Amino acid sequence: MGKFTGKTGSHIILMLLLTVFPLSLTSCKNSENTLSTDNDKSRSTQSSISESVSESTESDTQRKTEVQSEINEYDGTFNEDVFDKIVSNVVIGDKTFSFPCSLEDLGEGFSYQNETMIVDEESELRSCVLLYEGESLATVTMHCAVDDKDYSDNKIGSIGFTFLNDDLPKGISLSVGSIEINDYKEKVIQYFGEPIEKVNMNNKKIEYKYEISDTKHLEFVINSEGLIKRISFTYF
Repeated sequence: MGKFTGKTGSHIILMLLLTVFPLSLTSCKNSENTLSTDNDKSRSTQSSISESVSESTESDTQRKTEVQSEINEYDGTFNEDVFDKIVSNVVIGDKTFSFPCSLEDLGEGFSYQNETMIVDEESELRSCVLLYEGESLATVTMHCAVDDKDYSDNKIGSIGFTFLNDDLPKGISLSVGSIEINDYKEKVIQYFGEPIEKVNMNNKKIEYKYEISDTKHLEFVINSEGLIKRISFTYF
């Protein structure tokens, strides 16, 4: 946004005043009226300029504050408090969710794809595809007894959002801890610092791992262009 100054306006007004200033005493009264009028205009012009400068400065300051607030949402460290904050700020569409949560907590539009259900009897874990409006959104894992037939109220302890081909269901927005699919890896480093481990994967992808414990960890998969294509976390 451009900055305004009253210097140019003052010079113009001064030039006008010098031009119309009377050369004889007989026109003194008219001169005083002209000078008064021009001074009023000058003050009005300078007041308008000052108000514009003030509004511009306030707008710039507000915008900088908003940007700084976003940048400082995380301070480049990763610990348990940060992890809890991340998993409590999962945005899907126009709603924000806190994990662990259940299918019932997610509400209307969400469902499990039962034909993809995998059950581990020993650990009593179930994994399947989470659908949104009938389209794949994520893979999820929950604690669930083998004989449990209704697992809509079981808490999802692990979730992974993967979109290699930018195929978000119906174009909905999605973010985890303010990190979105297709954000650059630099944003992850800026928010959470360097990962505890970087794992080379197939197709020139790299997985960034952040870990609190075996049961609390966060991962980002980065493609060769430095874009985030998978966000996953486990919270049991």
